[in-house]
Amino acid sequence: MLLFYSPFHRFVHKVLVAIHETGLVDAVELVPTFPFRNVEGVWVEGQYDIFVLNPLGKVPTLAADDGTCLIQSQVIVEYLDSISKANKLYPSSGPKRFDALRRLGLGDSIFDFAVQMSMEGWREESARRLDLYTWLWPKITRSFDLLERECDSWSGFDVGDVSLLQGVSYLDAWATGNDILPENPCYDWRGKWPKIAGWFQGSLQRPSVQWYYQKPYEGDASPQFHRSKVEQALALNAAKS
Repeated sequence: MLLFYSPFHRFVHKVLVAIHETGLVDAVELVPTFPFRNVEGVWVEGQYDIFVLNPLGKVPTLAADDGTCLIQSQVIVEYLDSISKANKLYPSSGPKRFDALRRLGLGDSIFDFAVQMSMEGWREESARRLDLYTWLWPKITRSFDLLERECDSWSGFDVGDVSLLQGVSYLDAWATGNDILPENPCYDWRGKWPKIAGWFQGSLQRPSVQWYYQKPYEGDASPQFHRSKVEQALALNAAKS
């Protein structure tokens, strides 16, 4: 399998954690993909196109061995779980399953909101939509308030934990200590929500996080390598047809 993904390891990648937790590290080849890349101070678009595999052109995208291309992390994680050789991340049924899915949705939303605000910072300061921050920050703080109340009751490690790890870690990498962000209530989120902070630090010690977190990608990240893997995925898809 080929995973086209963003090799920025300052935050926890949900799919990479799932690959390890499901025992599929040796079955998945990582393909660094940069939808936008800064080349000598200029943002260059198009060198890492995956539109032929995913019409959204977004990472992560997984090319399965049978030629199927799966898009969006939630779909990819569920697929990996379905072929797992180790842990199952999705409880099979009942309240535990729907609680895991609830936390999955919450973690994904925290991640999406933080990414939206981070990307807004790419704009010229005069063009930034400050109302975006005032709209999204309360959603994140209310979510953290809820998680702080309930995290003492969590046990085990499931897809909800994986998703929350990604959301919290992205926010941590982007917002902590940043006093320039408009209305930033997460400048010191560990101090405001210490129970979540404790859960977060403990979860970061899992082998499924430690195998890549805060470690630079050391393989081939060139456009040429990327294109060769796109061609490989297309060949798998053609063989399927």
